[in-house]
Amino acid sequence: MKDRPNILLLMSDQHNANCLGVNGNSAVRTPNLDALATRGVNFARAYCNNPICGPSRLCLHSGQYVHTHGHFGNSLFEYPERNPNTLGAQLRRYGYQTALIGKGHMIGQWNEEAFEHIRYCDLCDARHTDPTTCHYFAYLVENGLAELYEDGSPGPELAHTLDGSGPARLPYEHSLEHWTGNETLAFLESRDRRRPFFCDMSFERPHAPIAPAKEHWDRYDPDDIILPDSAIDYLERDFAGKPQFMQQRLAGGCEYPLATKDVARLKRCIASYYTLITAIDEEIGRVLDYLESIGDLANTIVVYLVDHGDFAGEHGLFHKNLGIYESIHRVPLIISWPGGPQGKQVSSLVELVDVMPTLLELADVPRPGQVDGESLLPVMNGESSGKNEAICEWDDLVIDSRTYAIRTDRYRLVYYNREVGGELYDHTNDPGEIDNLWGNAEYREVQTELMARLLERVGQFQAKTDFAHDRELARRERLTPTALLQKRRRNWRQIAPFYSD
Repeated sequence: MKDRPNILLLMSDQHNANCLGVNGNSAVRTPNLDALATRGVNFARAYCNNPICGPSRLCLHSGQYVHTHGHFGNSLFEYPERNPNTLGAQLRRYGYQTALIGKGHMIGQWNEEAFEHIRYCDLCDARHTDPTTCHYFAYLVENGLAELYEDGSPGPELAHTLDGSGPARLPYEHSLEHWTGNETLAFLESRDRRRPFFCDMSFERPHAPIAPAKEHWDRYDPDDIILPDSAIDYLERDFAGKPQFMQQRLAGGCEYPLATKDVARLKRCIASYYTLITAIDEEIGRVLDYLESIGDLANTIVVYLVDHGDFAGEHGLFHKNLGIYESIHRVPLIISWPGGPQGKQVSSLVELVDVMPTLLELADVPRPGQVDGESLLPVMNGESSGKNEAICEWDDLVIDSRTYAIRTDRYRLVYYNREVGGELYDHTNDPGEIDNLWGNAEYREVQTELMARLLERVGQFQAKTDFAHDRELARRERLTPTALLQKRRRNWRQIAPFYSD
């Protein structure tokens, strides 16, 4: 077998593509990711295929759209389904030593088939009867720190984790970021050097909890934060022109997404968010420095990407779960590989489903089964102009309806259902997506064409999981130890006396 390159897949959760130095934001410090872009290709317009964690990650690892793999639901870990055709499973089949470190948020059996070495950091990857099957939580228990656990729905004493208004109680040495960095280095230091590696280093944040370590609390001054121009959408316009259900949800403010007319509070949240991004960048730097020090970086494909975005102040909001706007749909994507282009920025439309076939081609490994995505090598080498459109599919829990979006070079169209209608934005005149053109007579032909293109893509299919599935699962498992910790605002002190594994 010919020598194959190592693959380091760097991933974070809910990192807005505009909150990256190389993408033009000088306010947030991301030196290691910026340096990675100078060694590779930075995609200025990459898009996820679902705006929430679990389904989007399945798209990434399978190379399939949601309407192909069938999973709209977010409670996936114990879903009984094998998949021998994921990215990790195929690389493992062809001799790669595979590892998943951090947040998986996929189907557990998919992970077990794909990865030889697994170290989870998020309770979404724990059995519902046993929170200590999450390796990071077990680490906190072993070190007497479980009371300081912050992930999941925060208890009253941790309400600041949703709006970034207070620091974490855990010191940085025990944080999610540092643990993920340490576990990745431990794998790389002990790996079988006779085989190439595929390591998925997946950070749980800057997704909530927005709680940076106390040691980092003053890294960014909220007074220095400049809100995006589109912040007027909520702060001044109250989402005028947007669907009625959105205006009703945001009326008077809400916590998720964070809608507040308190600008100082919003800026503090963004400052905490930037702090988490910088911490993630530093942990990535530790790993890249190690690979360079042992001579492995030169033969390693390195990718940085995100499962979906965050408002991060755009539209005057924070977090997600309201519509499929550019801030949620667009994601960072940087790819660097031995002998590839350096310092190149690509403005073509690309999607996360394209990453799997790209990495397999770079590794000279054949595609398995059905793959919807397309290799990005022709785009990166200047031989293709990319796609005509990017699509996103979601089971919208706010209106309890399937929601679809299509992004073209100029337009974004979002369709909710017959009752709600949709949204249409012309990015040539409105890059902030403020003025909804849905139903505008001047754009009738554009709306009709985009609706036809969208419905031609998503078609009819049978979903395997959706939010109805998630709600039923939550009802059945509501009193199990993991659910109490993750979703019902209990802490380890309350559960531990009654807990047995």
